[in-house]
Amino acid sequence: MRFDILLIILAGIFLRLYRVQDFYMFLADQGRDAVIVRRILLLQKFPLIGPPSSIGEVFLGPFYYYAVAPFLWLFQSNPVGLAIGVGILSMIGSIALYFLVKKIVSREAALILSAFVATSSLFVDIGRFSWNPNLLPYFSFITLSLFFLALHGKRKMLYSFLFGIFFGLSFQLHHLAALLTLPIALYYILFIVRKKDMMTLRVPFISLAGFLLTLLPFVIFELRHNFLNMRNLLSLFTKQNVVSSGPFFARIVDVTTPVVGFALHAVISPLITSLIVLFVIGMTLMLLKKKENPFITLHLIAFVTLLVGLSRVNAQTIPHYFHTVYISFYLLIAFILSRLFHKKLAWVNILVVLVFILMQSSSYYFLWQEPSRQYQAPERIGKMIAKQTKGERINLTTYPVEFTSRDCYQYFIELNGGNVIDGSSSEVAKTLYVLCDKEPCRILNSDSWNIQMFGKAKIDTMTKLDGVSVYKLSHQ
Repeated sequence: MRFDILLIILAGIFLRLYRVQDFYMFLADQGRDAVIVRRILLLQKFPLIGPPSSIGEVFLGPFYYYAVAPFLWLFQSNPVGLAIGVGILSMIGSIALYFLVKKIVSREAALILSAFVATSSLFVDIGRFSWNPNLLPYFSFITLSLFFLALHGKRKMLYSFLFGIFFGLSFQLHHLAALLTLPIALYYILFIVRKKDMMTLRVPFISLAGFLLTLLPFVIFELRHNFLNMRNLLSLFTKQNVVSSGPFFARIVDVTTPVVGFALHAVISPLITSLIVLFVIGMTLMLLKKKENPFITLHLIAFVTLLVGLSRVNAQTIPHYFHTVYISFYLLIAFILSRLFHKKLAWVNILVVLVFILMQSSSYYFLWQEPSRQYQAPERIGKMIAKQTKGERINLTTYPVEFTSRDCYQYFIELNGGNVIDGSSSEVAKTLYVLCDKEPCRILNSDSWNIQMFGKAKIDTMTKLDGVSVYKLSHQ
């Protein structure tokens, strides 16, 4: 392996794993996932459904749980293993995109793209904690690459099947991956019209088989639960305002501004953002006119159609909503730079990459900040409760409503031999532990349903630890 790409890979690994034990996020979603993944490893429960999405009671697939489970086992149930697993999988994805772009486009473009992805503050951040959308950029890119190879490669049947599988896995990571159908469908139609290759007519059917294979656990869940997820999804589109009805071009600007801002780690005005996007699109078209490259054409179509598709989704401007777009955007920039500045002008590309890294460096907080250690309070309190209860089944809840990290404490209670009834269960135990991190702690006569369902209660003990008041309640 050449020194330049090796250096980029090592930089990416360092930025994702350095001091990760001190800084990895361990909040509500991470605690929930840790509980579920540990139960998989203990052979207690094999989920057919994944985490809830951010759009109501619509659930994702379970793929993410099984993808990160080996890392929790490898790190002996230390939840940092989940964060490290995401970091390692993201770097495997980075290496895969380097070799794909090197083979299909050029080594120069692959190097620039890899440098962007390895050092991007956005990609570094999502590579340092466990969450299902964090792997979506890589799976989206590989999905588009396999689709391209299914049309242009020699082993069409194999690539078609793999394309369907990765599309299905991307969809399980986040439902917004469904927007990939826009560039895929458009490019496929253009390809059929231009090439008139009858062999490629089999691609959708073979791909569909791979896609449906990944959804098999999901289908089993739906059959067992009277199509609960499908009914919730239909209700979402019929009763909630999911599709944006705003002015077309205004919504495009509303989406491109955060996409470019997040990708470059810069606060840029809508006007400048629009000019950047128009420049990238125009320059790519001009370079493709001089020398055609179907792979870049696919990603140009993907970049434009995904922006249009995202503009019609009525959602907040949160970075992970745009995970399907970022690598295509980086690739177009890398393609432009590799075509404009090569051989004697290659130093310009090096300068651009260094400026890019300098722009990102202000967000490398783990290099200088004091450790946050979000796992520490749940670990200490979990050990204390497990020692007190000695395996007795207990109810556990948090107060107030804003204190959402209940599962983080449940994980460490169970890890140390405790027995916590799941929060979704209506079972009432002899003991309820209430964790409160904000005064006043209204424990008795509380407005919290999770406390009220326990019934009339009395406070047996109250212990303060790591800024959390731990109340032990029993029935009155």
